[in-house]
Amino acid sequence: MTAVVCFVLLLSLVAGSHAWRCVEGPTLNRAIQIDASKGQVVASTAYNQNFFLTGVSWTYLHGQRMKHITTGDTGTWGVTSNNQLYKMIGGNFTRVPGLSLSQVDAGGDGFLVGSTGSRAYCLRTGFARAFKGAGSVSWSALPAYSLKYYSCGLYGCWGVDTIGRVYHTRAVYSTNCGQTGWQVVSSSPKMKMVEAASNGLVFALSTDGKVYLRAGIYASRTQGTAWSNIPMCVAMRHLSYDLGRLWVVSNAGMIMFCMH
Repeated sequence: MTAVVCFVLLLSLVAGSHAWRCVEGPTLNRAIQIDASKGQVVASTAYNQNFFLTGVSWTYLHGQRMKHITTGDTGTWGVTSNNQLYKMIGGNFTRVPGLSLSQVDAGGDGFLVGSTGSRAYCLRTGFARAFKGAGSVSWSALPAYSLKYYSCGLYGCWGVDTIGRVYHTRAVYSTNCGQTGWQVVSSSPKMKMVEAASNGLVFALSTDGKVYLRAGIYASRTQGTAWSNIPMCVAMRHLSYDLGRLWVVSNAGMIMFCMH
């Protein structure tokens, strides 16, 4: 039985309002990472090649190769295998001088966030939108926490530290990267990444490749109440959510999208 059939059969049998149905997405050889925002989907492969989804096929993004790519309100950004940051300007990736990052997320409302692998940073709106290839940018460091993955959405920002604990802050302000204070959300299961969507949904991926949705999130309770597992037939390595589709990449490099 193929992995695709396995996904469809399993998820079609999950009863109740929390059922998700997954189908195979457009084929991309050895995909490792995916990011979706405002109708756009980008992905990177094990060869550090980067692609943009056009209809049902992937369009290759020529130029600098990225190990991690993201798209959002501030544009399309990526980091290379040696942790250099780039922004796409005029169809080409342009080097952003300064801070070295291992992961970057453009899902915030006008600002950019990223991690060095042990510490998180924020780039306020004025710098993120205005950078056109010349000059420098100034990052604001997040004190105290060793966050290796950082993502922002409708109800604030979320992060995962180096030992798998999840953190949340209700708000990060785009004009100055000021924050309301971070709190530990959960230490079980241990997570390796968390993704906050523009509609308020929050997904996470555990260290053993299981997919979770944060239940009970509302405007008045932005941390939610518990992690709810979304069953998958195989272990996953990355995920992203946008416009009703949960995009997942398996450890084997297969891309799926799931709908509620």
